[in-house]
Parts: sequence; C-alpha cells; structure tokens
Amino acid sequence: MTDGPGSRPTPARLPVPGPGTLIAMDVLQRMGPRTAPATAVPPLELCALATTENAASLRRRFRCWVAEITDLDTADDLALAVYEALANVVDHAYADRGTPGLMTLWSAVSCPLLTGRDLVVTVVDEGAWRPSTSPGWRGRGLPLMRELMHSTAVLPGEQGTTVQLRRRVPVPSRDRAAALV
Repeated sequence: MTDGPGSRPTPARLPVPGPGTLIAMDVLQRMGPRTAPATAVPPLELCALATTENAASLRRRFRCWVAEITDLDTADDLALAVYEALANVVDHAYADRGTPGLMTLWSAVSCPLLTGRDLVVTVVDEGAWRPSTSPGWRGRGLPLMRELMHSTAVLPGEQGTTVQLRRRVPVPSRDRAAALV
C-alpha cells in the first residue's frame, strides 16, 4: 500500500479485535509488533448464539481459516479441538438459563517461524462453568482438547468461561520460504 507517487509503502494494520480477546491479545503483543508483515494472517473473530447449528457453522468457518495456515491433517485436528470447546458452551454454559447465550470464537496466529506458527484460539461464553459430575459417556471433550493442543486452559469466572487453546502448527511448504527470510 502506498500513499502516492514516490512515497514509501505503509504497512497494513491488523484489525483490532472486539471484547473477549484479552488473553489472546496478550500473547499477540508478546509475539511482535501490530504492523502486519506480508505473511500475516488477520485474526478470526466469530460470535453466535450457543446452538448446535451455530457451533457447527463456527467450526466450519474456523476450519476454512486455519486451512490457509497449516496442512490439512493439522487443520482437521484443530477444528475438532475448537468444536469440542464450542460444544461445551452449547451443552453446559447456559443449561441453567433454558435459553442459549452468546459464544465467541477468536483465533490468531503468528507469522511463520522456522518451526511453525504459534496459534492461539479463545472460546468465550457468558454462562456458568459446571465441572463434570459423572463419568458416563460424557466428559471426553477436555481430554481430547488437551491431546490435540499443546496447551489447554479453562478459566471459569463470574462473567463466564474462557477456554484458551494453543498449538505450534507446521507451516505448509508454500510458506516455508517466507519463514527463512
């Protein structure tokens, strides 16, 4: 982008994310400047009512976004972990209210590094955290997220629950040359 003939190019700026992204923004601030290099990927922010249909829609949109930054097998694993976090919001966060509340999915990724990109995904709700009370057929979502991600944190609070997922994702071969620059 340039401002006119003979002027220096001005770098593109990443969009400023909305509410519910403080944890991921803290990570991004430690990862580097807000000026976006050519290899930057804009963050993804999606918000919807916590229904099964919307959770599936957010998963599909996340899967499309993440497929641009890593290989397809890793993208499938990431989409599964994110869907588990969204499904937990649908199944648990608003169970006491009887009507669905909001769920927000926010994801950001660093520029390519020699060993991959750092991915941070945050899923936020405004409901109540309820730990599992019976083993049964339920209770496999958090262990699955922990298996698929390098770091999984569940942060319950009075204003809702935040699930933060982190993983170093491999850079597709088409982006490896940019990581070496």
